[in-house]
Amino acid sequence: MQNRYSAPSVVRYARATPCQSGCTACATCPAAPNTTLKGLGSMAHIFTATNAKGGCGKTTVVLNLAVCFARAGYRTLAIDLDQQGNLSAGLGVDLNQLNCTAHRLLINEAPEIRRYFLEIRPNLKLLPNTIDIEVDDLLEAKKVNREVLLRRQLKPILPDFDVVLIDTPPAMRAATVNALVVADTVIIPTDSSSFALLGMNQLLKTIAAISETHNPALKILVLTTMFNNRQNLDKIIRQQVEEFFGPSLVLESIIHRYVGVAEATAMRKGVVESSAMSPATFDFMKLFNELKREMINEQKREGAVESIHR
Repeated sequence: MQNRYSAPSVVRYARATPCQSGCTACATCPAAPNTTLKGLGSMAHIFTATNAKGGCGKTTVVLNLAVCFARAGYRTLAIDLDQQGNLSAGLGVDLNQLNCTAHRLLINEAPEIRRYFLEIRPNLKLLPNTIDIEVDDLLEAKKVNREVLLRRQLKPILPDFDVVLIDTPPAMRAATVNALVVADTVIIPTDSSSFALLGMNQLLKTIAAISETHNPALKILVLTTMFNNRQNLDKIIRQQVEEFFGPSLVLESIIHRYVGVAEATAMRKGVVESSAMSPATFDFMKLFNELKREMINEQKREGAVESIHR
């Protein structure tokens, strides 16, 4: 399959290589160095997980990454912009008791954003969400600058965090656009089904438009999810994804299909919490370390550029 979406619309950059060939210990070892962005003098790095296709594992990825970052000592904020509220429910929130939600924050002109946060775990705060049709309609009806509502609300509190992870609805609605405008990196989870690339051109056109008008530094990373090593189709789809985006945009980490992930979600936990030695935990810890290297190297590059221009 030919790559149908190439530079300059999408920013491509080389990722950091592992510390040594075949190394896996650094992905899971609790003794690995905990270098945080705070130590590099930066505000939070914002990851937005999005895909217009549902069922590709966005929420599961955000939930487990949020737990991984928090447990590693990063001051972490998880934001649930999907009105289904699956991220909030997966982290143990009773959706029936929510009054201060992410969508209500966006339509409120001057709220105190910190009162919308829930302390979910040590180092982990959540901006929750739940089904609220009235508020959703009000958000969609906004005409003036509705795409920058989240950016305005987050700006004063970003120095309080090292990492922000945003879950989005499976549609290009106002909430998704807001999440893309504020992001440093957009993660596109792609499942291993034959429909994995369905609608991808439209998503990338939206990302390119946002990059051009609001967020020129926005970077794209693609994550393979629900992968089964024993299925030839999954390997073919992975190859098609690499050909479509180009290998430099596809993360080395792969999230395999494990029943333990669903079992952990049913217990309102991340699989990294419920089963420390499971293969699924290894997958998410490997992804966490790969993204951590991305963040640190990006900050070093930015610091080098700033020093040149001083």
